[in-house]
Amino acid sequence: MDRILSLQRADDCIIELKRIGVTSQGIESMYEKSHCLAVKLKNIKLGAANIIKQDMLSIGGDAAVSRGVVNGKVETSDVIILGNLKMIHSLIQKLSFQNIFEIPQIISRIQKLLEIEERKMPFILKVGDRTLTLNRTHIMGVLNVTPDSFYDGGKYNSLDAALFQIEKMVNEGADIIDIGGESTRPFSEKVNVKEELERVMPIISKAIQRFDVPLSIDTYKSEVAQAALDEGVRIVNDISGLQFDPHMAGMIAQYNDVAIIVMHIKGTPTDMQKDPTYDDVIEEILQYLSKSISIAEKANIPAGQIIIDPGIGFGKRLEDNLEIIHKLSEFKCLDKPVLIGCSNKSFIGRLLKTEKEDRLEGSLGAHAYAIMQGAHIIRVHEVGPHKKLAQIIDAIRDIHS
Repeated sequence: MDRILSLQRADDCIIELKRIGVTSQGIESMYEKSHCLAVKLKNIKLGAANIIKQDMLSIGGDAAVSRGVVNGKVETSDVIILGNLKMIHSLIQKLSFQNIFEIPQIISRIQKLLEIEERKMPFILKVGDRTLTLNRTHIMGVLNVTPDSFYDGGKYNSLDAALFQIEKMVNEGADIIDIGGESTRPFSEKVNVKEELERVMPIISKAIQRFDVPLSIDTYKSEVAQAALDEGVRIVNDISGLQFDPHMAGMIAQYNDVAIIVMHIKGTPTDMQKDPTYDDVIEEILQYLSKSISIAEKANIPAGQIIIDPGIGFGKRLEDNLEIIHKLSEFKCLDKPVLIGCSNKSFIGRLLKTEKEDRLEGSLGAHAYAIMQGAHIIRVHEVGPHKKLAQIIDAIRDIHS
């Protein structure tokens, strides 16, 4: 039957072309014509913006530029290149004859984005003697050992209760257990290092001995992170993206088998929900995370050991959280694995008009969309249902892989 094809992934086109008997040379050519992109470049000089605009028009595509580019009233402009993959490769070829207006650097920027877009190999993380290959969605189970966490505060404060919960999450399929000793819910107060250590270290010590699963320490304090790493934890989950504690990055770099999760936050947990505003929430988060990555790499943390988290609920309005999930694929430009945590958060409660105990279905829905948009790791309270969700989404998404 006649139909409009759903070519959501690059490989979908190749499969359909093979089905009707297109030659390998034809597949290569037509794949590039079917794979359309909108490439956004920031702060391009006026002359280069005009050249890109004219070159794209000449090959059948287009490029959006600021209204001041045509009449020369701006010095720089963001540029959105609109065309299929073949057109963008043709643009690179045309630009290669130019050596003005920083065009060689622009070519490099476009090529890097294309390399990321066409990546085939999965991200691989080294965590101690384990290797996490992110060719499927990984589940990070949350263990809050605090009296005041927004969802499960006080439930796992005793050693036995905490270990029982870890065992439950491991049995349900958790790939990572994230242990935190300080609530970072909105308007929460800071906990001193001594108290945070007293909360987490007994549990970490026993969990390391008892369970064969990577542990993560959820902290922005280098002293807490170091104590956990010395005990055998091999992932640090820093809600500040290495930007609260100036010693954190250098300390982590002393260990060559530790992964770091850098998250975006606007403000601090105490004040982050006091009227947060953004002109462009995705752009601001990208700039923040780019700075976090730079801090990590300058401290000699290996580039392949860095995970990014856009920070759902951390200084975000309802519409910001939805925008982040909707455009999660845009975070690919940082070329890092993406972690996201929507589990039982207040934006779900607002949408469904439910209390925190009745947000599982909303959490599953948000995480399903996030996985389809490229999330590699989801951070959750209810491991079992999310494990099953991820298995189904992965199977559908990767059917022809």
